[in-house]
Amino acid sequence: MIKTHKRVGSVVKFMYPKNGKRNILRNVIGVVVDKGIGPNGPYLTVDETAGGTRCFSTKKIVDMWSAEKVKACSQ
Repeated sequence: MIKTHKRVGSVVKFMYPKNGKRNILRNVIGVVVDKGIGPNGPYLTVDETAGGTRCFSTKKIVDMWSAEKVKACSQ
C-alpha cells in the first residue's frame, strides 16, 4: 500500500491493475478529486485526462509520481 499524501486538486500519475484485478498494469494520469477511507481501506478518486472519473484503492497502486517528478523526467 502506498501512503498518499496527495491533496485534492493535485496532478498524479500512477500505475494500476487493469480492471482492478489483473496482472496487466495501465497508466493513470489525472487530478485528485476526492480521497478518503472506505470499508476496504483508503482510496483516491481521480478525474482522468483520458476521460471519466474513477475511484482507485491505494492498496493496489503500484508506482505513483507527482506532477513535479513527471515534468523533471520529461526534460
